[in-house]
Amino acid sequence: MSETPHKKALELVAPCCDIVERLRDVPPSARVRGLYFRSVLSVLRQMNRLEAYEAYFPGESWSSLTLYPLGDYLLRLAVAGAVVRSAEELHEGVRQITRANASAFATSLLGRVLVRILARDPVRLTEQGLAARRQSTTYGEWELIRRGPREIAMVYRAEYMWIESAIAGAALGSFESCQVTPRVETQLKDKYNGLTLVRW
Repeated sequence: MSETPHKKALELVAPCCDIVERLRDVPPSARVRGLYFRSVLSVLRQMNRLEAYEAYFPGESWSSLTLYPLGDYLLRLAVAGAVVRSAEELHEGVRQITRANASAFATSLLGRVLVRILARDPVRLTEQGLAARRQSTTYGEWELIRRGPREIAMVYRAEYMWIESAIAGAALGSFESCQVTPRVETQLKDKYNGLTLVRW
């Protein structure tokens, strides 16, 4: 990460979120695959906001399967949220991005196959998301709990992404991509531990 865009990006988002504290708390071993970065760029392109984002991170390229530091992704996600909305509303922008990421995946070839298989079974859909997360990150722990015939909870431990915006947006978009209208509620123990309740 070059020093100039790093500093410029932090100046944009640090006054409006806890990015400095998160970057300090993220362990060096926490990594995510490049597909996370590429998905953000894809959504920004669709929203015609890529140029505004690239003013902070020009000319970057990410390999989908390579593992990269989670902190690098968090900073880029925060900046992306800020350019989609504003710095003051960056969490709403982050929610829009992660929600749109799920919809974009559903239109891909693999996504269309999975949607056909899982569309009528939200629990299997969530299990698939959990399995995908295990393959694409090296930190934290998620646990799926069934709480009723039409209610599940996903419990997060040591999740350094913003649970109430990034994770909740992805949950909403995933269910919507399968023509399920969920009610999503976030409950935090602290900023890195909590759960998402999904009812449909």
